[in-house]
Amino acid sequence: MALGGIGRQEGERVVDLDAPLLGHATREVRDLLKRGDAFGLGIRDAQRAVHLDRAGCLSLLAALVGAGYLTAPDDLDRPRHCYSCRTDDCEYHDHRTWTLTPAGRSLAHASGRRPSTRKNADALAAKVVKAAREVNSDPDATLWWVKSIRAVGAYADPGRDSLLHVDLAVELRPRLDDPLEQRKAEQRLRDAARDRGERQRVWDMVGYGHWRTRLALAGRSKVVRLFVPAREGEGRLLFEEERELTVSAKATEPYRRPVDVPLTTCSWCGRQGEASRVAQRGVALASSPVGLCELCLSLGWADDLQYQGSVEVWSWGTVRRLRTELPGSPFHASGCALCGRDEALERPWWPVDHRDGSGGEQPVVLRLCDVCPGLLELVDSPGRDGAWCARHEHACMVGMRALLWRRAGVSVVAPSGQKARKRPRLTALHRELRAMVEEHGALSAVDLARAPISQGRQDSRWWMVRLAHLFDHGLIAEVRDGGEEARGLVRATSGVERDLEAQLDALHRPGPVWDGQRVLEPAPPEGWAELRTRADQEAARLDQEALLRVAAHPVPQAPHGRWG
Repeated sequence: MALGGIGRQEGERVVDLDAPLLGHATREVRDLLKRGDAFGLGIRDAQRAVHLDRAGCLSLLAALVGAGYLTAPDDLDRPRHCYSCRTDDCEYHDHRTWTLTPAGRSLAHASGRRPSTRKNADALAAKVVKAAREVNSDPDATLWWVKSIRAVGAYADPGRDSLLHVDLAVELRPRLDDPLEQRKAEQRLRDAARDRGERQRVWDMVGYGHWRTRLALAGRSKVVRLFVPAREGEGRLLFEEERELTVSAKATEPYRRPVDVPLTTCSWCGRQGEASRVAQRGVALASSPVGLCELCLSLGWADDLQYQGSVEVWSWGTVRRLRTELPGSPFHASGCALCGRDEALERPWWPVDHRDGSGGEQPVVLRLCDVCPGLLELVDSPGRDGAWCARHEHACMVGMRALLWRRAGVSVVAPSGQKARKRPRLTALHRELRAMVEEHGALSAVDLARAPISQGRQDSRWWMVRLAHLFDHGLIAEVRDGGEEARGLVRATSGVERDLEAQLDALHRPGPVWDGQRVLEPAPPEGWAELRTRADQEAARLDQEALLRVAAHPVPQAPHGRWG
């Protein structure tokens, strides 16, 4: 029995997509089952997935039925008369469907992973054992301790060198011998974690300390899996605690969760009313002197802001309402109409989106400071591109939080160091895709869906995801200024173009920033404009070459039959 899922990996099935299964690669069988919907899997859908003739496809479907992945239709052995072409067993009008079994649905939604070696598995198991010793060195921190760890499953077989998972049977024991006192202590830990802003994380039903113990052992690894020991002494022993760390518990008063006391004044707009406490991540929330009303909480919502209340915060309804109400009824008679700051100027502002039907062209005349326009999704002039607007909103959010902490006299906590998002791994398919882009000059996801490489099974959305991998690595770029015929086309980038873009990003990024006092857009440094011109000229040259090459070497299209 699984000890419990950590994060999003609970119940996930992982398979080796390159391993053989019923005479085919597991990847082909999974893609075949993935085409089955609530109505079942048809014969033509199966043929498109595995590229077999009708007889071979029926043979594969029969093998899947025998393996327990599919259920055959009841009338499979009976001929069916086609009323369109007046024949029996018509190839084009056979609507019989195979139904997916629970095992088939599980395989259809399985994720693929390359097997790990025995050496890497031993290194992961050693990390779990080291973490167990650290947990047992301070069992009061999590209220659980590790009694033993044993190797089970495929990892317990020393002859297996290729492993998809490292399965470990872990015996956890509570710190207190009284279950009632253990539950009270777990609730205290959980409420303290909520006060630190951890309430959005995944906890199990055993308790917060139990979840923290498992997280300390396996982290959020997709390879290491923890299980409850089925029988005592089963599996190869990796770790065993000789001490007895469960202690006697003293009786305490019934535990009562601390009551959330809201503030009576909004720290941003200054209006009287109930305000939810907000704090920085990792700071105690119950003692925070900063509070926001429902309106300002929606405007200033961000991932690094914790507060007391529902997680579902939608800003667009508040923004739309304030845009129409503030010009006639400002919150403050002087200063900014929203927050009341003295540094405010009445002028026209432009919406940055089209959701109100204005198309971003109808100005909104408001008296605002330098921070509030970004909260209301307004820009200082029409024609701003999306990247500038995103940086403007981000700068205003940072400025709002800085002003809130400054007014309350709260020291700013440095954000925890977050690892940069890893770029997706480039596979052989991605390299082949980039070679096609270089060969034809320019192509689109629609061209790829119609090309022979697609083999009639992948649509343009599937290819857009693969092109996004190349975008992340800077290996392709969108064709610009090419007219109507260039819409949606991408081309390969050159080494010179990538070097120029890297120099531009390192030197200066256009757009507003919060400098600690106000939101402003710094001027680019000397030489940046010339470098930007060189990069634009190089991009324009590559765009023209790509359009000329695609005209001479168009992307071939696969022939389509009557049924695609």
